[in-house]
Amino acid sequence: MVMRSSRSLIKATRSSPMFLLDDMSWTIYFQVLAIVASTPVLSALVAPNALDLKLTATLSHEIPSTLYGYMWEDINHSGDGGLYGELLQNRAFQAVIPGTQNALNAWQPYNGARLAVTAKTDGVSSSLPNSLEVKIPKVVTGPIGFVNTGYWGIKIQEGWTYKGSLYAKSETFTGTLTVSLKSVAGATYASATLQGVSSEWNKFTFEFEPGKSAANDNNVFSVTVDGAEAAGATIYFAMFSLFPPTFRGRENGMRLDLAEALAATRPSIWRFPGGNNLEGASIDTRWKWNETIGPLEDRPGRTADWSYSNTDGLGLLEYLDWAEDLEAEPILGIWDGIAISNYSNFHTWPIVPEEDLQPYIDDALNEIEFIVGDPETSYWGQLRASLGRTDPYYLRFIEIGNEDQFQPESYAGYRWSAFVNAIEERHPGQFEFIATTYPSTELNPPYLKSMSSEAGEGTLFDTTVAVDYHMYADPTWFTTHAFMFDDYPRNGTKFFVGEYAVTSTNPDEFLGSIASGRLAYPTIQGAAAEAAFMTGMERNADVVFASAYAPSLQHIKGYQWTPDILTFDASRIVKSTSYYVQQMFSTNRGTHVLETVPSSTNATAPLFWAASYNNETEVVYLKVANTGTTGLVAYITYDFTTIGFGTATTLSTPSLSPISDVFNTSNTLEDPELIIPVESSFAIPETHRFNYSFPATSITVIALQTVIE
Repeated sequence: MVMRSSRSLIKATRSSPMFLLDDMSWTIYFQVLAIVASTPVLSALVAPNALDLKLTATLSHEIPSTLYGYMWEDINHSGDGGLYGELLQNRAFQAVIPGTQNALNAWQPYNGARLAVTAKTDGVSSSLPNSLEVKIPKVVTGPIGFVNTGYWGIKIQEGWTYKGSLYAKSETFTGTLTVSLKSVAGATYASATLQGVSSEWNKFTFEFEPGKSAANDNNVFSVTVDGAEAAGATIYFAMFSLFPPTFRGRENGMRLDLAEALAATRPSIWRFPGGNNLEGASIDTRWKWNETIGPLEDRPGRTADWSYSNTDGLGLLEYLDWAEDLEAEPILGIWDGIAISNYSNFHTWPIVPEEDLQPYIDDALNEIEFIVGDPETSYWGQLRASLGRTDPYYLRFIEIGNEDQFQPESYAGYRWSAFVNAIEERHPGQFEFIATTYPSTELNPPYLKSMSSEAGEGTLFDTTVAVDYHMYADPTWFTTHAFMFDDYPRNGTKFFVGEYAVTSTNPDEFLGSIASGRLAYPTIQGAAAEAAFMTGMERNADVVFASAYAPSLQHIKGYQWTPDILTFDASRIVKSTSYYVQQMFSTNRGTHVLETVPSSTNATAPLFWAASYNNETEVVYLKVANTGTTGLVAYITYDFTTIGFGTATTLSTPSLSPISDVFNTSNTLEDPELIIPVESSFAIPETHRFNYSFPATSITVIALQTVIE
């Protein structure tokens, strides 16, 4: 089959949509562009009415390979305690105040040992000045020491090899340390003995191979000494670490089940490191790339933005390696001179004055050079090579800041231009830039163009510039705005939907409390609305070059935001309905949008669809969201030849079950497979036509293998 390419141009007029742009803390509406009317969607399709839908053989435009992916920042313990494989919480006492009880978070004494975090003895490095002081009473018998409770538990799995390390020193003890994996009830699953404690810091390494799995997560990492041998002694410990097997076996790598779940969606972009967590709550506590590289002992960690400290064990190199493992393109967020503060008073936000900005520009240039620099000629490239990565990383997209619509005056006034021009001067034509403010905000260099000093003063060269929008709302917002990009002017400016999710059922309070309609987990109703919106992104992939669901992960025992695409604890994960939508759309990708008759519009709601063709596999995909409360039939015809049957993947509430037609239903940790995709195949007995019934509140992806004629 030969697909025909359409050269027709879509006429566009500038109008102005209602966007929700929020940094995951406050509900804020912004009037950006009015692309769609504010009237509610009127359903023209009502059962038993059916849709007559024709899939043509006309290709309208290409679909970028970057269309689906994730936004990342360490929120909800998604990094430390989540994707990052480290099992021990507060492992190096980073970003804590010595001598306080909070500094002992996750550490508990065993059998009467006295614990304190101190900086009164030299730390293992200048970056890690704090250590754990353990005082043994003068009268004690039996084992004595301390435990770490992990991130609200530790998974112990038979057949796994756990790799651990710790630092220890003492002026008064030279005996044996016993390290163990134990249940809180005292059952030992694996242990090792360590010898060689002296008055200087020594690093001890060990491995555990449990002989059986623990029944639950109520387990700890234990360090003990013999009480009689250590009576009256003071022992110092620092920089603990314990890793289970990691994704692709990477050292300092990712937790297996979470990594495998994210990889299974085949994301093509990974936006990092934030988000609020890039900006910091102050200029000094911003995410500093150069403090996240090198040995773990040289990473000081930081007071992060989401109520817990970051170890920065998941640092710049780990992010870039992870993106490569996903086969996803990184979208690198560059800190651009602001930190966040009171969202009710933007005047309180720290902003670097123009005359003081140059050191931060230099820092961004160094970061980029570290990523892409030649190890033979670049200092930063040589540093990267010395840390184990000789070849430069692939980097195409650079995002200047995060949600700079909150500070548009300084962004347009000098911050955007300062960073873009400096990067272009150093790397002319190499990168594509993403702006984080309104397209109505005039920028210099403007959208679509950037200045190249190398080409001569005043010379403009073509480079793609995208605008990053964030959208958190109720299901109706997403269905109403599914067509918001249809009439957007094709002037070269691309859109990156950098954060989006259905967060509430309350149209007046998108980011309120659970009691006011906030979702604890994604629901099938919300997932169907997201899918409806995604069909609009896919149909308009000549404008929307990328999208990123957010947030990605949530530890159920330590979170700040709901809902999230994956929820987990120390041993379990649940894939949400929104997760399955991302997987269904991302793993069934066309290379070109396929025109349909009619096109999906308000008049054909509550069915929303996008059709595409993959010119490598010769498969036609039809993605359909039914956001209505009844099933609807489509009479589908097509202008090409197939092999006589099709396949379908459908996500909906199971028929003839207690949750049939209950659309506020979610997968949870207690019931993780309540709603899962169902795959099927169907015969096409009549040439070029078939009927298909789309269940109430469902998402369906139909695949048709075409035949070349």
